[in-house]
Amino acid sequence: MATARAERAGYERLALGAGVALALFGLLFLSLDVSATVAALAGADVRFVALAGLMALLAQLCWSLTTVAVIDGIDGSLPRRRVQLGYLTGTFGKQVLPLGNVGGSAILAYVLAEDLDRRFREVFAAVTASELLVFAGSLGVATLGLVALLVSPLPGLDGPVVLAMLALVVFALVVGGAVLAYRRHVVATLVERTAALVRATVGRISMRVHRSLAPRRVTNGVDSFLVSFGTATGDTRRLVLASALAVGGWLAFSSALFLGCSAVGVALPIGLALFLSPASGLATLLPTPGGLGGTEIGLTAVLSVLTGAPPELAAAGVVVYRLATYWLVVSVGALSSLYLSATVWHALD
Repeated sequence: MATARAERAGYERLALGAGVALALFGLLFLSLDVSATVAALAGADVRFVALAGLMALLAQLCWSLTTVAVIDGIDGSLPRRRVQLGYLTGTFGKQVLPLGNVGGSAILAYVLAEDLDRRFREVFAAVTASELLVFAGSLGVATLGLVALLVSPLPGLDGPVVLAMLALVVFALVVGGAVLAYRRHVVATLVERTAALVRATVGRISMRVHRSLAPRRVTNGVDSFLVSFGTATGDTRRLVLASALAVGGWLAFSSALFLGCSAVGVALPIGLALFLSPASGLATLLPTPGGLGGTEIGLTAVLSVLTGAPPELAAAGVVVYRLATYWLVVSVGALSSLYLSATVWHALD
């Protein structure tokens, strides 16, 4: 009975996410001359479109190798190809579920733990570390983009505004890194207090939540997680390699935006591409799969204002970018998921 309710709730969330995405797409198309956007897409340079797709796949390769490098810190005997396929499968789950990126680490860890037959807690610690490195990489690339914009400012984005954004991003990067490196007990305390709050509220309604978030269970779980996290990130050389791969992934991802705009004739400064590509990830906080709708609207508006391109042309560039970085990635993730499922069933037979 509980399983049926959970499945029904899952379908309801999917339907809600798809509905919000369709509403946002409708709003976007109502504000544009769709025929002009379609004409721009029809005349897109196929070479740039193909390169955008390659850059999107290269980004996924880099980030999957980031995960491999960190997981090696826990168990170097795990098959790397399976870890990479698990990463692509988990990414598929993140992208098709509403707010999937919010629980991205848990989704990736679940897929990898099930496929590799490992304890979820250990894998979750390693995946969390790798996802934090990828997030730090996004801040680093955004910082690089903002520095480039300071050197070559845009008419719609003056120096003081860029400097303020740069200061904010660098502050977040430094403080976040310092907390994780030297003040992990702060993270532990935050988790324990959040668990206590949830237990005192939701736990009054659900006995399962009340039992799961018992203080001793939470403390033991947090301690075990931090030990596994420390093991996964204990090798400095491996950590440097994983960080470099994470940054490389974001450089490739940003290149996909630059190439997507170039395909339809939108002159996008490389600094703006480096900043916008990580920044557009904020749209994934919307309750739509992979930020669908919100990403397209936000990027179209920003590109039109800052580059002076007609909205229809900017929208065409964003469509190419999203075809490469969302739809292509989702398709590859779906194929990876089918492959892993097929090999598991074959092994069972």
